[in-house]
Amino acid sequence: MSHAPFDLRGIPLALHLNGPVDVPALLGACAAVAGRHPVLGRVRVTRTESTPERYPGVATAEAARPFDLERGPLARFTLVTVGPERVRLLFTAHGRVFDAGSKDVLIRDLADAYFARAALPGPASPSCPVPQPYGPSPGPPPGRADRPGGRGVDGRVSPAPPDGAEEFWRERDRAPAELVLPGLRAVPHGTGPGEIVEMVLGGAESGALTEAAAVLGATRFELLLAAVGVLLRRYGTSASPLALDLGTRTRETRDRIGPFVARVPFVPHPELDEGFPDHLRTVRAELRAMYRFRHAPPDPPSSPVLLSYRRRAAVPEFPGVGAGVEWTVFNGAAHGALHVQAVDAGPSLTLGLRFNPAAIGHDDVSGIAGHLRALLRAISAEPRAKVADLAEPPHPTPHEEPSVTDLFVPAPDNATEPPAEEDPVTAQVREIWQEILRLDDIGPDEDLFDLGGHSLTITQIIARTRRRLGVEVSLDVFFDNPTIAGVAEEVTRLRGEVA
Repeated sequence: MSHAPFDLRGIPLALHLNGPVDVPALLGACAAVAGRHPVLGRVRVTRTESTPERYPGVATAEAARPFDLERGPLARFTLVTVGPERVRLLFTAHGRVFDAGSKDVLIRDLADAYFARAALPGPASPSCPVPQPYGPSPGPPPGRADRPGGRGVDGRVSPAPPDGAEEFWRERDRAPAELVLPGLRAVPHGTGPGEIVEMVLGGAESGALTEAAAVLGATRFELLLAAVGVLLRRYGTSASPLALDLGTRTRETRDRIGPFVARVPFVPHPELDEGFPDHLRTVRAELRAMYRFRHAPPDPPSSPVLLSYRRRAAVPEFPGVGAGVEWTVFNGAAHGALHVQAVDAGPSLTLGLRFNPAAIGHDDVSGIAGHLRALLRAISAEPRAKVADLAEPPHPTPHEEPSVTDLFVPAPDNATEPPAEEDPVTAQVREIWQEILRLDDIGPDEDLFDLGGHSLTITQIIARTRRRLGVEVSLDVFFDNPTIAGVAEEVTRLRGEVA
């Protein structure tokens, strides 16, 4: 094959179902979704069994398994039984037929088909309107998306390009600036091996970002994009090295699965002597111009830094069972030198920094994540500051909570003081959650997945709970009641059995 192995990996997600799952109906729902979205082609469905302890490894291996682009299929379901009334449905599809915005459509249609216990209506059409809960979303290079004026991957004619599209993109067709990042050793431009550092902005931090965006008349995405530009400028990059993934769905395509995304260069770059609001206005103006021409994207840019953003939809109801979705399963690949993926759940904003370890080290990316967090805090505190005043964001002090949720390195012990009325077990469980999620304010009934948690997060919490509290909490507890209160209740029960 002519493709690099990492280009053959897909876009994964995982649906967790706990309770009396109707497996034949679930398998029928998979078939119904494949039938409704012919762009997926022949979809393979396999079944396997695992244990809660082995499941994270199974999910990781499945996410990294490559596709054969010549023979297909380009989409697959894997149904994993991990215990009595415990089912995990793993879905992976290649970027030729899928994008991150399609995840919402997929889960919604699965729930509809499971509820109906029958096939969905025919292929998705404009007569089935669905709200579009996501913004610019990650996906494949624009050369694989619907091309204006021609037939897309599902046979429909895509919108004709507006006048001036070719000139608009030609003006932005320039060589990317030399990238300056701490510890950068090389600048890859394609897809290669990847690692990831994640951090979650929740509670007060997330609320402060919303308030700052409102003060400046911007969205959270626009504020984040402007902040990333300021951070790169702080590191010494003289012009924009950025590319963006922009969703290209229209009213007619918003309920369809497919590669509706354009990867485009982003030119505006802050100057140190301008105010942050001025830079943000330039960013907003450029985005609005790009939205007009995003259905006629240029050739995929070679920019070494990529930013993707999407708003996460709520998990639809699967009748009779509890349902949760891991929206951001990592597939072990990274694009370019640094790929910042933002998933906005409203109460929280999860930022995943994917990077090629041959180009930059894990500790360096952890530092970049910390700098970005400190910069966002500085902007939230003083949204009208000058860029020069934001150019050296304060680094977290040794006594402040760590800035990064690191998926591979154990976090230091630095918990905050629990409320006085909290029982000791709940207080210790809270400490562990705060350390792993890097949040300083978590309510007893807040959902782990709403806070950005996932399977790897859970395994970290289980390991730390075992060390500190002397009990082995089952993975299933986190899907039955993924809250501090629920885990604390299970720890108390297990301790009673040991005594």
